[in-house]
Amino acid sequence: MQIVRATLGFICLIPVLTGCKSDSPSRFFETYSERVANVLDAADVTQEISITQLPRKRDLYLTIPPITLGLLDSYQLRQCGLFQLIAEKNSVLGKVADDFSNYDYQSALLKGLTACIDDPNVDSELKPTLTGIREEKREQLDMHQWNLLYTSDAMQAQLKGTSLLSDGMSEQVQQVSNALTHLNKAFHSALEKSNVIETQETLEKIAVVGNLYYSLSYSAAELSLITEQLHNNDHKIICAPQRDTTRFKYLNNVFEQQYIGNVQPYLATLDSYYQQLSANLTLFAPQPELHPFIYPLEQSHSEFRQATLEHIQYWQRLFKRCGRKVG
Repeated sequence: MQIVRATLGFICLIPVLTGCKSDSPSRFFETYSERVANVLDAADVTQEISITQLPRKRDLYLTIPPITLGLLDSYQLRQCGLFQLIAEKNSVLGKVADDFSNYDYQSALLKGLTACIDDPNVDSELKPTLTGIREEKREQLDMHQWNLLYTSDAMQAQLKGTSLLSDGMSEQVQQVSNALTHLNKAFHSALEKSNVIETQETLEKIAVVGNLYYSLSYSAAELSLITEQLHNNDHKIICAPQRDTTRFKYLNNVFEQQYIGNVQPYLATLDSYYQQLSANLTLFAPQPELHPFIYPLEQSHSEFRQATLEHIQYWQRLFKRCGRKVG
């Protein structure tokens, strides 16, 4: 049995000790590895799996300098609707608003500033001040987006991966994908009403993105261990004429029953979840001008695909050596 440890949460590996269900995806890899080891009469392969955690919230948070609007009591701002918006923000409730509410406010503020600047009833001497404030607010918008994505409670819950995704979760993945689509559109149309708060509950309660990252990283590591196990014991598999090929036949059965029967479908499921989300993963693109942190989902998918390819390539070489026709 492989011993696997992770630095991001705990993962169920031994049903007797943890109460994991026998159909847990971790069991697919465990059984596959056990069967391979048994056929090859091989020693256990162990490796510590390190899965990157989110940095602490305080290390991700960007401090945004306040911009004082010194003309809040101007009657002219009342005329173009900006005074009421700012007054609500400065209320007791407005001051404790979370990142989603704050982003909707920032978006509405930009729209309100533009409306006041374009309003013919607003004094022309006031408009340069409003224009300067609008430009400063536009420059800060990327920082508000960053804080929403990485330090809000909802997105912290969404991005922290602690468990393996299972089959049959396409509906939940699509719900999260739809929420991310909404965020993407809001971030790229700042002068429209964003209403990102509509996505908050979904992103907080349906944990997909972080668990997908966790699942991809875990699966890639497990698959690489089994590939290593096969490579290290390849010399034991005899396929020459007039020799006993029993070990190869048993190993072929393991491939069909465990990899094709259980592991490969699970890998395909994870890849399909990633594809469902892929159109919105630009949200998590590197922003070195703001912060050095890069959310590792895309990298974990690349490593997952590479581990899968290397595993299949081993079997292809073995089948070619032993004369088995595939497909």
